[in-house]
Amino acid sequence: MSNPLRIKILNSTIDNLSMQETLALVQEKIKAGEQLHHVVVNAGKVVSMQKDSELRQSVNHSDIINADGQAVVWASRFLGKPLKERVAGIDLMANLVEMAHKNNYKIFLFGAKEDVVKTVVEKYSEIYSPNI
Repeated sequence: MSNPLRIKILNSTIDNLSMQETLALVQEKIKAGEQLHHVVVNAGKVVSMQKDSELRQSVNHSDIINADGQAVVWASRFLGKPLKERVAGIDLMANLVEMAHKNNYKIFLFGAKEDVVKTVVEKYSEIYSPNI
């Protein structure tokens, strides 16, 4: 069954969701105790997906696929399948951390080098609380 909120651009499936709709969907899944696989696509990833079938399959089978790059939003408009807006991964992360703080959710930061993650934790701890 196809999702009417999903569009296809060059073998890439993208959800036509705003930032607020994405956050609401994540919140819904958290409350239901369900896991969620989220990815973002930009022009570079869409190009890589043309030759990398594993990447293409991983992205297209994700629960939420947001357009991280403005070029993807422009392409969607040019192709007559306009996306509502760009949902940048870094902006989504900031909004998710704020949501976690407001709802007393635990978060786990994974990736990059240890000193980078430590700096991010320190920054968010200053903004929200040392318990983040």
